[in-house]
Amino acid sequence: MDLSHLVAAVRRLGMRLLRDRLVHFAAAGGLLFALAPAVDRTHVSLSGGHLQSLHAAQARRLGVPELSEERAAEVDRRALEDEVLYREAMRLGIDRDDGLVREHLIQRMLLLAEDLGGASREPTRAEVRAYFDRTPERWQKDERVHLVHAFATRQELAASLTDAVRAADAAHPDAAPPVGEAFARGRDVRGSREDFAASYGEPFAGAVFALRPGEWSPPLESRFGWHLVKVLQHAPGAPASFDEVYDRVRLEYAIVHRHEAIAHFLEQAFKRYHVDIDGAPVRAYQPTERLALRSTPSQED
Repeated sequence: MDLSHLVAAVRRLGMRLLRDRLVHFAAAGGLLFALAPAVDRTHVSLSGGHLQSLHAAQARRLGVPELSEERAAEVDRRALEDEVLYREAMRLGIDRDDGLVREHLIQRMLLLAEDLGGASREPTRAEVRAYFDRTPERWQKDERVHLVHAFATRQELAASLTDAVRAADAAHPDAAPPVGEAFARGRDVRGSREDFAASYGEPFAGAVFALRPGEWSPPLESRFGWHLVKVLQHAPGAPASFDEVYDRVRLEYAIVHRHEAIAHFLEQAFKRYHVDIDGAPVRAYQPTERLALRSTPSQED
């Protein structure tokens, strides 16, 4: 078998192996080799500390306090095999023109960019507050209504409830009238326009938010049927306090910080390259809003 056939056979095998998590981890070492000026790939050396960390990780996966001597030795052998297989893959050029390896290294660089920019750590309350103060237009309380209603599946039946609804309202003006057909979502409802649009449909939400408080509506159609509606309270939108929206601000700031860290890294990296498309230099580079993919998603992912 000549070398080209051997390389092809090993490449096919490599594609199958790359689906394995441990091989993915080993492939990440390619980034370190690429960044280092010179590495002796014929020398395989593992530290005891690294092996101990592998032992601890395997023990956690197995749900045991520590590995037996036999299992620990197996982990050690596996780690050595991974190092040799990785170097063989590099020697045979399996890493070249391989989409899986390329994408994995790209993701590793994105993670590195986030780490270098300090975006991987939990933001402080002061940082979140500063972002809140810079973006006040984003933190508004939604316009909301509180309403009561009577329900019927048909328009003519809803219209026939008008007198009974007004009589009940005269006795208990702030209570849902005990008339009409049963309605599983309740007769006393609070929510934003977005809430009502999601549950009842946009036309119903628009009609409800146009009602004057204290007056009964004609029959209004929703996706469930027909409603006689009385708005008890209509609260306009207003600026939210920092404490009211802290969790939302913290998550958004974490995402923005990650975007900014990657953008800064890429802006600096682009300066080291001549970039062109069909020979035409790319001069006005604008970073895209991207994030590193994490094996364990963070709350903002």
